[in-house]
Amino acid sequence: MKFMMTFCIKPEAKSRDEAIARFKATGGQPPKGAKLVGRWTSADFSGGFVLLESDDTKALTEFSLMWSDAIELKLVPVLEDADLGQVLAQHR
Repeated sequence: MKFMMTFCIKPEAKSRDEAIARFKATGGQPPKGAKLVGRWTSADFSGGFVLLESDDTKALTEFSLMWSDAIELKLVPVLEDADLGQVLAQHR
């Protein structure tokens, strides 16, 4: 299953600096059980998007917890267009 994480970097300098240091140290990789499909950070460094794939909610929760002190985040399941098309085909 795919999940889109949206994130906003907290404006406090300490949180921003912590997020930068942590990313440099870890590469921002998720734990075992979650696969990083792609990541896009806005040009103004205010936030961005992370596409993850996982069937392990514990791994997704662990990844969120790893970052929630330095960034505000939201994690939602998403569908690709092909899967959405199948759902819509069944809808009257």
